[in-house]
Amino acid sequence: MAQKNTSSPVDLGDFMSSFKATLDQLDTDPELRRELTESRRGNPITLGSLVKSPEEWADKQVKNAANAAPEWEKNVLAPRKDPLKAAIAAAPKRAQKVRESLEQGKWEKAMAKVDEDLMYATIRKRGASAFRAGVEDRKEKVLAVAKELQPMVATLKQSIDAMPDVTDADREKRLLAARRGMIEIGKRRRGIS
Repeated sequence: MAQKNTSSPVDLGDFMSSFKATLDQLDTDPELRRELTESRRGNPITLGSLVKSPEEWADKQVKNAANAAPEWEKNVLAPRKDPLKAAIAAAPKRAQKVRESLEQGKWEKAMAKVDEDLMYATIRKRGASAFRAGVEDRKEKVLAVAKELQPMVATLKQSIDAMPDVTDADREKRLLAARRGMIEIGKRRRGIS
């Protein structure tokens, strides 16, 4: 397969400089924000904002996503390529994106934008029943993990039980052994030990 050219043949330097400056201006210029986001008087009609209002935008996205749910389910259950093999093949891209995210502090920036009131309102709206349903729907997955973990944890317990348990130093070693043993179990499950 031919390598994709990731460099842009079009020079957008001037455009990007101007665009970034306008984005910066939005933070300090309420008149510009209003001009870009509200309806405008025209002749002879009133013009809408340049893009949909946030309410219209959100309503349309939610409606379209909800209406597409049956098609989503059909496509997920009949993928065009093996999703697990595709995910494994994309590992280098994922690693690069994670590095970029860490270098640029994307997670921290995203967390700083979380609206806690909205987050808790959503939790209250969905309630404990949504959490319960999600957990119950994943019971087979939890069972598969438990089946994998159980013999390894039993081995760890047996190994710790064989250690001396007389002094505080003995108990400290047992606690450290439990921690290091669980870390090793985690590595084995991920295939890195």
